[in-house]
Amino acid sequence: MRRLVVLGPPSSDRMTVAELIAGRLGVPVFSLTTVAQAEFRAQTPASVEFKRFMDAGDLVPDELLLSTLLTHLDVNGFVLDGFPHSASQAAMLAASGPPVDRVVDLVLSDEEITRRLTGRRMCRGCGRGWHVEFDPPPESGRCGWCGGELLQRDDDSPRMVAARLPIYRDRIAPVLEYYRQRGLMVDVDATLPLEQIAEAATC
Repeated sequence: MRRLVVLGPPSSDRMTVAELIAGRLGVPVFSLTTVAQAEFRAQTPASVEFKRFMDAGDLVPDELLLSTLLTHLDVNGFVLDGFPHSASQAAMLAASGPPVDRVVDLVLSDEEITRRLTGRRMCRGCGRGWHVEFDPPPESGRCGWCGGELLQRDDDSPRMVAARLPIYRDRIAPVLEYYRQRGLMVDVDATLPLEQIAEAATC
């Protein structure tokens, strides 16, 4: 088992979990962001195509995303962080890429997601992040590093979180069902310590 997909809602520490799993397995970890960044750094033909769609305000077609991603994947092992985004992408990956051995879904309740997101604060001065419950600053409303004012991003407001969660659930449900029907799904409690999550995902 060396080819995994890691999925999870906002605030599930998905990227960190994916990196921990990749370290345990000794394989690279990829996301669409890291792949796109690598393509842009190398100024590949794919990056030119990406830019053309992005400049036009269009989504990059699934076929281009997948064909570019596949050039980075090693049949001997990888961890995909947050991809695929849709059941059609999952089917395309299954048809064109190395077979996925396991899909890990980091499970959090809506209440826990809301608690994690709405508690986040960002320093206006230095950009350092805090959390009112999990990593509180020494002085309420002030950054413990530079003393700057702490702000809540609009995306982290209770209203915005409540609006975003149903969108995420609706989008990811067909992906989870696609993999569940194929016996590849493993649900892992994302409230566990990170090392325990990575262990549960790979055992």
